Amino acid sequence: MDIRPQVGINAVDKGIVTYDDSYTWFSSFFSGSHWLVPIFSESTDVIASVSARSAFLFDAIVSVGCRAEQGFNSPIFRQLQSVLREHLTHLLITCQQPNLEAVQAIALMAAYSENGYMLIALALRFATQLGLQDATDQLFALPRDQASPTTAESELYRLQRVWHGICNLELFFSLDGGHVPSVTTRTTPRKIRALLNHSECTGIDVRLLSQVELNLIRTDAYNDILHQSTPSLFEDESLIRTKVHDTTTELSLWLDEWIKVVSNEPVLHLRELALLNLHIQYDWALITLHLKAVSASGIENIAIMTDFQKEMIQRAKEASTRHLNHLLEVSTSPTSPSGSAPAYLNTFKWTMDYVWAKCAFSILLVLRLSVLLRDSTPHILTLLRDAHRVLEELKKVTIGYIPYFQILQTSIEKCEAAIVDYSAQQDIADPSLAVSGPAESDFQGYVPSQFTFEWDFPGLNLKHMPLGWQDLFVDIDNLF
Repeated sequence: MDIRPQVGINAVDKGIVTYDDSYTWFSSFFSGSHWLVPIFSESTDVIASVSARSAFLFDAIVSVGCRAEQGFNSPIFRQLQSVLREHLTHLLITCQQPNLEAVQAIALMAAYSENGYMLIALALRFATQLGLQDATDQLFALPRDQASPTTAESELYRLQRVWHGICNLELFFSLDGGHVPSVTTRTTPRKIRALLNHSECTGIDVRLLSQVELNLIRTDAYNDILHQSTPSLFEDESLIRTKVHDTTTELSLWLDEWIKVVSNEPVLHLRELALLNLHIQYDWALITLHLKAVSASGIENIAIMTDFQKEMIQRAKEASTRHLNHLLEVSTSPTSPSGSAPAYLNTFKWTMDYVWAKCAFSILLVLRLSVLLRDSTPHILTLLRDAHRVLEELKKVTIGYIPYFQILQTSIEKCEAAIVDYSAQQDIADPSLAVSGPAESDFQGYVPSQFTFEWDFPGLNLKHMPLGWQDLFVDIDNLF
């Protein structure tokens, strides 16, 4: 079979979109999405340059910008998605050697796709074929006595940015998707600090490198917790407690160090948003760390857990409460694009499915844990009020159908129904022995399919079933 190479033709040349629309959507991408997929150079990846270099990358950027402006279900966005699949299929069928732009395009598809884990693996493979994993060491091997970076030095910094951006996405999809990371990066905290001090470093690089370092800490902790297995429960708990304590210290140091770095940002609203992102990522890491420590035991019923396991859940709940509060923080900068709206939620116009999933899960989790830990009704109502505020703010930036928005809305509705049952139990002398009503049981059992098949966020399998003597004969299968 003769497979002839095709010259890349972008969506504008095909007549699918107008140049004006493509310009608007390209600009929209670089108004927000480039922070989430930090594999671009704002000086190099301008519209004229990208359209001349790669139809695949041009269409990928325009597609994400179209999604932000027109919505997930808009016909034009669907057409652009079809175009991207054609580009990718052609690349695979013709067995062409991928270039940097193709790697960037595939990584961008991964960030905004249900098949993100598979696509980022493909981007990682192609990036390795191009030797991007060596860019950092090659950069540091260059003499640094020039007054300004050479073209070669700038290009190597750009290549390491793409490499670290792809590795970071792969770590996100692996750590929170229940997979073992496919790559072991040679990045170290010392190398990260050196990249920070480079003249080519931008605010986007600061965000990327902070995430890479955080995910390396998370990877180490999860691996150790997963492989802790001894014949003794108490020995297991001792080992896991030590790992959780050490990792919590590492995370605190990470936060303190990166706050110092980010505080050098001269633009107030960018500095505030960067600091906010650090706190949100920090609390997310604490949530998942403590719940992973509990899941290692295999016990799901809080009523029969050890004091250590209950302590881990309590800390996860505290972190998830702070996480919710951070979602609603408003910038104090008069020049902030978000105005009086919560700064973090205002960026959801451009955000990827992974961030949507984390947001919906974190709110479902904080409501669920508050019920499971038998918090006071007024406290749970306060959390519900804040959850409603998140929902209302997201309505302002959401265009079209977003599955995770529906999950968030359903979580709030089910929790509101559960509160009726829950409040009736508060008069019982020992709340730990209270039996859940049907609405509360429904809320405790609510696990959206996305959190079962697409993500592996810990904690939604937890339940509260009081252990009375009669339960030993009635429902023993559900006690553990």
